[in-house]
Amino acid sequence: MMENKLNGSVEGHFEPSYEWQHQEGVDLLLVHLPEFKDKEGLKVQVSNCGVVRISGDGQANQTRLNFLKEIQLRKDHNVDAIKAKFEKGVLKITLPKKSTNESLNEVSRFKKFKKVALGVAAIVVVVSAFSGFAYYIYRTTIVKD
Repeated sequence: MMENKLNGSVEGHFEPSYEWQHQEGVDLLLVHLPEFKDKEGLKVQVSNCGVVRISGDGQANQTRLNFLKEIQLRKDHNVDAIKAKFEKGVLKITLPKKSTNESLNEVSRFKKFKKVALGVAAIVVVVSAFSGFAYYIYRTTIVKD
């Protein structure tokens, strides 16, 4: 922690420790902030580039504390669904992974389209064959008379 004395109080910048916990469908980022007693002064922001920016500014005893931590997220995180919760000195950031259903959904829609298209094509072939057969019967009946 770097400290500066300013007007009788101490100002300190520190680097919080953090750890990752990987679970199925979600990653948890645990940022250890024992100096902070509540979420007042804590911010969690996510940029368009997929960088989570965690910052804090608070007071502990006669010391003003501040920090800034930036962490690059993986591309498989759903940045629109990130949640954060502060509890007992730990900031828990929940980073859901993009659902494989989203990509499977596109494949599934393609498969459904393909199935419908093949069904329509089969109907067209059957109708064409039937109409061709009907025309053949019609022509052979007219020629015999």
